[in-house]
Amino acid sequence: MSHQKNSHREMDISTVDPAVQKKKEPPSACCNIMNCFKILLFIFNIFFILVGIALAAVGIWSAVAKIYVSHVIGDSLFGAASYLLIAVGVFIIIVCILGILGLCQENKKWLMIYFGFLIFNFIVLIVAAVLAIVFKGEVENVMVDNMRETMIKNYGIDKEITDAWNQLQKDLECCALSQKQLGNSVLFSIPYKDGKNPANPREEQLQDSWPIYKRTEFYNRQLRTQDEKKFVPESCCVYDNKIKDYKSIKHCQNFPNGPPNQFITDFKNDYLHYAGCYEKAKDLVMGQSDIIVALGFVFAFIMIAGMVITFFLLRSFVDVDDEIKRRREPDNL
Repeated sequence: MSHQKNSHREMDISTVDPAVQKKKEPPSACCNIMNCFKILLFIFNIFFILVGIALAAVGIWSAVAKIYVSHVIGDSLFGAASYLLIAVGVFIIIVCILGILGLCQENKKWLMIYFGFLIFNFIVLIVAAVLAIVFKGEVENVMVDNMRETMIKNYGIDKEITDAWNQLQKDLECCALSQKQLGNSVLFSIPYKDGKNPANPREEQLQDSWPIYKRTEFYNRQLRTQDEKKFVPESCCVYDNKIKDYKSIKHCQNFPNGPPNQFITDFKNDYLHYAGCYEKAKDLVMGQSDIIVALGFVFAFIMIAGMVITFFLLRSFVDVDDEIKRRREPDNL
């Protein structure tokens, strides 16, 4: 009798539909796909944490070391770009940490929030890149006039702008705006502080160079003292990093046979910077704008890969959940 029962049980097992048996097997294929997506998303998040650290570091460096450029060029967009880099970098780090925690805990809600933040980050990066392009065009149009205005109207009066100009000239090893005149300006109608006009055509051509200081409060103070006049500030002078001092401030500021005092001679002042600050500041500003444009577009499109991986991972979670629910239905027990 017992032998018949065992035979009957074996027959029941052998006659079970193979399709039903297959359904009862664990969803190993789904799990393998999920594991692949998890690994890819984990690598993606680690990479973007490093990207976020790099962006924040560049932004902090710009804000701390180069923020004075905004005071010189008379435009706050340079400083805003620095703070934007910091904000985006920190936000990317936080979002990626959220993504890693969601992966470790296999928390679908966290991953959905993470997916939404990825979309937001993508939009921010694109907007930042577009703003950087707009900023480049604006700077080229207004930078010369703004630098002339901050120099002539504020140098020697406004401490913040004066310090910013001095820092710029020292760091970039430049003096005034340019060795060539960058077009006419109504500011050139402002007379020299000593009441004189350019002494010769050569000085007339160099209005954006050392003569520009003759229109500033800095030069006006020289006229009030009995000391020898200083035609340029010491930040225009060549600095020797080996001795940690200027080579010769006296020869730099008032070279008797050449610039910055005599403009008609061909003598060269070896202690004075000839490069203009406009060209060097423009290169600095444009360089940072190019960095923001490149980072914005490149990382935004790389972020699309993260969104795609997250989307399919969420889909795979749904597929597994549906499979588990389906298996728990009475017909599949």
